[in-house]
Order: sequence, then structure tokens, then C-alpha cells
Amino acid sequence: MSRPLFHRPHIHRPRLHRPNLHRPHIRPGETIWFLFDKNLRPRLKNVVFQCGLATLSLVVILLVQNIVFSLAVVVAIASSAFIIFVFPDSLAATPRRVIGGQFVAAVAGSLFFGLLQIPAAAELASEYQLIVNGAAGLAVGLTIFLMVATNTEHPPAAGVALGLVIDPWQWATLVFVLTGALALSVIRAALRRRMVNLL
Repeated sequence: MSRPLFHRPHIHRPRLHRPNLHRPHIRPGETIWFLFDKNLRPRLKNVVFQCGLATLSLVVILLVQNIVFSLAVVVAIASSAFIIFVFPDSLAATPRRVIGGQFVAAVAGSLFFGLLQIPAAAELASEYQLIVNGAAGLAVGLTIFLMVATNTEHPPAAGVALGLVIDPWQWATLVFVLTGALALSVIRAALRRRMVNLL
């Protein structure tokens, strides 16, 4: 009996099991906790305490300043509060990075806003939004470079550089940013022993 020209040996293919698409049985009392982090119960006091600190500190900072700022700048400070009170052990939450990162962003944003005030650039910027957008992008890029070069990496600071370029520049914005960064860092330092990483 001759073998076929193209002999295909029997290859054992493992049987693929279909995943169980049925939901696991959840008792009625556990349904609501199934939706939340499994570590929420043991750390509930820390979660409430640290989220309360973040809320209170932002409310106080916004009330004290009481000036309408660029949305990007306010979001940047709120993001700093998130990092400080949710990840207090992270490098991005240290005072060097919070204050230093916001300072670097303030310098870079102010520099590119100043360049847009040069008469020739101001005329182009008034006609072409692309010029303003390009300057904002360059300000963010310079901020990232300077933060990496000076060990002051703080991601929310990029929003400050963006806000200083796309919105009218004012001294009050710089005061708000640096005061907010300083206040958040002081609160973290004072209450550090009572805080834990929430993730």
C-alpha cells in the first residue's frame, strides 16, 4: 500500500474550552460590593479621609483666590490634588516634583505667551489659530523636557503650560498655581503619616 504524495500526520489539537459566559452566583447582600474595589472596605476610612482632604484643600484654594482662571490651569491643580491624596507615596507627589513641576510649567508657559506678544507674532496669531496652538504645544514640550532634566516630573503641570498660552496671561494665574502647589505639598507633609496609597 503506497503512501499518499503529501502525507499529513495526525496532529493532536487540544480541545478548546469555551469560557463560562454565565455570571458567577452572587448573593443578594454582596451585589453592591461586587461593583466596587475589593479593598475598599478595609480602607474605607482612608478613602473618605484623603478624598475629603483633596476636596477641602481645593475648595479653600479656589475660595481664597476667587478669580476665574483658565480651565486647563484649574484642572491641572485638581489633578495635582488627585495624585497627592490618592498616591501620596509616589514620586510625582513629592514637594520637589509638585512645586518644581508647576514652577517649570509656569516659566515655559509664560515664555511662549511672551513670544506671542511680539508684534509680528501677535498679528499672525490673531489671524491663524494654528500659531497659538503650535505655541501651546511647544510650551508643553518644553515643560516636559525641563521637568525630566531637573527631576521635577509632575504630569499635571503640562496643563498649566497649556493654559498660560491659550488664555490671557495674568500674574494672578501664576500666584494661583504656585500657591496651590505649595499648599497641597504642605498638607501632604503635615498629614503624611495618616495617608496611604489608595491603589
